[in-house]
Amino acid sequence: MTVQRVSFLDFPWVLDYILATRFNCSLKQIRHAVCSIVLTLRTILSAAVELGILVSQDSDAIDGAVSAKPFIDNMIHVITECLQNFPLCLDSEFFHSFLEPLPSHLRFLCGNFHPLTHMKFEDSAKEKAFEAQTKAITQALSELPSQCSNLELYMSSQEPVLKQIQFIKEHLRAPLWMLMHDFRSLHGEERLLVEDVLEAVRVVAELQAGDSHTASECSIWPRVMGETLLLLLPLWKLSALVVAKGQDAFMRMVASPPLDANVGARRLLQRLIEVLLSEKADFLEIALWFAAEPSSAALLSSGEAVEFLLPEAANNDEFTQFRKDGLLRVQENVPLLQNHIVGLPKHLRALISVHWRKVVEDVHSYLQLYLRVIEAFLEVQREVRTFVHNHLFIEVTLGLPLMTWLEADGKPSPCPPFHRSALPALAA
Repeated sequence: MTVQRVSFLDFPWVLDYILATRFNCSLKQIRHAVCSIVLTLRTILSAAVELGILVSQDSDAIDGAVSAKPFIDNMIHVITECLQNFPLCLDSEFFHSFLEPLPSHLRFLCGNFHPLTHMKFEDSAKEKAFEAQTKAITQALSELPSQCSNLELYMSSQEPVLKQIQFIKEHLRAPLWMLMHDFRSLHGEERLLVEDVLEAVRVVAELQAGDSHTASECSIWPRVMGETLLLLLPLWKLSALVVAKGQDAFMRMVASPPLDANVGARRLLQRLIEVLLSEKADFLEIALWFAAEPSSAALLSSGEAVEFLLPEAANNDEFTQFRKDGLLRVQENVPLLQNHIVGLPKHLRALISVHWRKVVEDVHSYLQLYLRVIEAFLEVQREVRTFVHNHLFIEVTLGLPLMTWLEADGKPSPCPPFHRSALPALAA
């Protein structure tokens, strides 16, 4: 059986498509009834818009035509509300939210339409156009009650199918929304981490400016330090994933083809992971480590390593970008940082280390949340795969979306798609 790989953010729409493909044949009469109601409402909406244009453009209207504009606006508003948020595959919850309010909406439309029937225009052409639109609305309003009755009748005959669709959506809604909340939390933590880095850059720059021994030196290096730390976030994530997945299994993988890492390379790789995740990690020392030993970072971020560490069907753009650009920029920054770190007076280096150590602690806290989100995603991935297989008889694998909201230069990017409403299709 072919496995469909679907990004987590696309899954609500894909699920609706799968349900529509599976059940729309059974719901044919219901869909036709809904379409009839929608077309009738659109007829009223179109005529009401034309009436609004006629009223607003005519300054010589008589018999209260201009004062009737609020009635027209009310009609347009209630119809617009009725025509929103249609799922691709209709379910029982949608029908209750759509059908049950229709009688009151119909009364509201009739109540607002009645005053319009008494309006007159001095201009005969406008009067004729106005009469044509009111006639169209009258005809459409007379058709709505029978259309609603037909829909209710068809719904009753297909209630088991509608409930089955609703059951599938409701079962998947809770874990998906919880995971969405986890992604938002991770986004917030990443944003706070960037703010902490910027604050450390500011404080370190002030410390250097206030020191008589280094005040005359180039002050750009604190900013380069902050940029380098953010550029290394993908490597930190991979290190955390190695520990979570098991270092022994990972080392066996890198020792095997196609990487074929020798004993020395594996030891350096293990040491890199220890340096990045040490409880007493000092970012000044981390920078000096990269100056002395750059090759292990390339091994840890290799395509094979990333594929081994990430969940199945995950988006790996963040790590591909690091491999292609980020690592090169880190290697360009490290010599500059090394020169300044080595030349720092002992007392100033100790002060600066305190601030960067605090940022590294924040990175470690961020990594703990990152791993929890990965674990939660794996649980949802398994649950969705099993549930969809058992109830829809197809194989679906959720793909982990991009898990960073930083640009390639380490700056925050705009809000991710899921930070807005990313699951409307499940909330029919």
